[in-house]
Amino acid sequence: MRILVINPVGHSRWDEQDKRLYSSFASQGTEVDVISLPRGPPSVESPKSHAEVIPMVVDRALELHSGFDAIIVNCFLDPAVDLLRGMIRKPVVGPCESSLAIASILSRRIAIVSVGGEALWMIEDRINQLGYRDYVTSIRGIGLSVLQLDEDLGRTKEAVIEAAKKSVDNGAEVVVLGCTGLAGMADTIGRAVGRPVIDPAGAAVKMAETMVRLGLYSPRARGW
Repeated sequence: MRILVINPVGHSRWDEQDKRLYSSFASQGTEVDVISLPRGPPSVESPKSHAEVIPMVVDRALELHSGFDAIIVNCFLDPAVDLLRGMIRKPVVGPCESSLAIASILSRRIAIVSVGGEALWMIEDRINQLGYRDYVTSIRGIGLSVLQLDEDLGRTKEAVIEAAKKSVDNGAEVVVLGCTGLAGMADTIGRAVGRPVIDPAGAAVKMAETMVRLGLYSPRARGW
């Protein structure tokens, strides 16, 4: 099985580390390739950048998908995921929808911890679109942008743990890491807060693998 992960940004800074990360969640026999856009914003955490990358993600997916069994768009806002499902007769998944689908099996009291700024209300809109409004107890930002997350990983983890603990104190039973820039931290955060923590990259890989093995794709697909 081959899975294509599209980084919806105009640089390749994260491609190699994301390949290692996604591959760490993949089953034996699953090959993961990560590519970015030929141009675009440095991160997707505003309405403008989100709107900008959608047509470019679509173009990239249509250009490359024939060599892959499934596609993941590596952003918690799931840009272009719904559109691509109507174009490609194979699984196309996003980290947000995959994380919430798994979290909702565990509990109806889900907290999301993400970056700060406009991304928070954009995540809220995506949650409402997916129908999980009644499941999510809180959406908390850590006051860092996506580009700041790997400047000091210790500081980032401390901020996520603090926000996750507040969410648990507020009644959350499951925590979702609401940014793929936080992927790889779930085990550490989970041990610190004593609750299940969903990794968005891991959730997306397992959702993609499952759909491929079950031979599933969107019934809306009319394309390739």
